[in-house]
Amino acid sequence: MSVIIPTYNERDNLEELIRRTSAACSATRMSYEIVIVDDNSPDGTGALAEEMGKSFNVKVVHRAGKLGLSTAVTDGFKASSGSVFVVMDADLSHPPEKISEMV
Repeated sequence: MSVIIPTYNERDNLEELIRRTSAACSATRMSYEIVIVDDNSPDGTGALAEEMGKSFNVKVVHRAGKLGLSTAVTDGFKASSGSVFVVMDADLSHPPEKISEMV
């Protein structure tokens, strides 16, 4: 399973988001990856995602600028290795705990 999360200036949410998403994915007992697609966030979102990738199964796609949501999702699909896909917002408006209900 690949969980694709487009980001722009989400540093403040990112640690909680990755921890909760990882826990929710682990509960499904499916292999998973979290794919962060960052649009060159000036707040350091991409750098924090890379750092968290050392402890969690996170892949980071760095994009050159603020290129938009739809192309971020498309780039996330291209970078993913899963056969099941979940796309979530990074602002925690989509509770990661619902992943098991979706897959």
